[in-house]
Amino acid sequence: RVSQRTAANMMRLLLLSVLVYVCSVVGKSNLVVYWGQDPAGPWFPNNLEQPLSVVCNRPGYDVINIGFIISFSDPRQGGMPDLNFAEHCETPFDKYPYLLNCPQIGRNITQCQAAGKKVLISLGGGVGQYGFVSAADATSFAHRMWDMFLGNTTSGSLRPFGNATLDGVDLDIEGGVPANMGYYTTFVKTLRALMDSDTKRTYMITGAPQCPFPDGWVGPKPGLMLGDTPNSFDALNVQFYNNHCGLNGGRDGLEASFKQWATWVLSLPDTPRRPKIVLGLPASTRASATASDYIPPDVLQPIVANLSQTYPTVFGGVMLWDASWDQQNMIGSNTYGSTIAKFLD
Repeated sequence: RVSQRTAANMMRLLLLSVLVYVCSVVGKSNLVVYWGQDPAGPWFPNNLEQPLSVVCNRPGYDVINIGFIISFSDPRQGGMPDLNFAEHCETPFDKYPYLLNCPQIGRNITQCQAAGKKVLISLGGGVGQYGFVSAADATSFAHRMWDMFLGNTTSGSLRPFGNATLDGVDLDIEGGVPANMGYYTTFVKTLRALMDSDTKRTYMITGAPQCPFPDGWVGPKPGLMLGDTPNSFDALNVQFYNNHCGLNGGRDGLEASFKQWATWVLSLPDTPRRPKIVLGLPASTRASATASDYIPPDVLQPIVANLSQTYPTVFGGVMLWDASWDQQNMIGSNTYGSTIAKFLD
């Protein structure tokens, strides 16, 4: 039998480990990066985006979002989702020509996690045809995500990354049918309930809205997911580029836009969670449609210092689009991302 003192000590250790995990995910300023699309590849065909195993070993990254699932239910393959990871994986499952079978990425995910990184799968992106046609459709896809990528490793479902269990799901929703956008609320609530049912693991849900507040596709406003279920999200990688509220509108405009997002977050109840706001930036001058959206490290450092000091419970770090562009943007012997990681907490 376990004594009361031993049991109490075990409980304290368990609570401490949970606290350390939660703090490592959302309690610090993270460096988040998207990987898997290699948009820089056409410009640098002799230096394609490095494999996930190499990217995870690059200094500074805390969270890697693998993109993308570009269709949630493709009738050409029995309603299975379409995956696109550029040249990193092009082998489909039998009978499902757009559902990729990527065991090497799965092994790399496990390696990344062993190194303390969080790895998420990202839905949507700037291209593709995705969305839901009903609440039942959204509920079904949440269960499919759980079975294919997350905690249900014994379901018998096809798993593109094998037995690797991802740390969560990112929603980079940049289009759709306006009348159907409310179904994302159903998807997020269902997915969060499935995640919370796993007592052995903690999962993340993140989003990637555009910086104009509120985002036209996801809110926050009533009827859209950030308005209807904001406390389901751990972080929002707000895209402060390709919009007037990036640095191309001036530092004051960028910080005023961040303030809008931060003020909204602070108005939310802090339980069960309140999303961090992550400053989404292009990793080079070519990573955005407007070169002036790029923020050199010496310009970014005081911006980060100001935002983290002004909004200490809201500022969640920096997100980069993307790993391939970061790979090309060397500052001395370090990538842009590794350089800016030095002044994040």
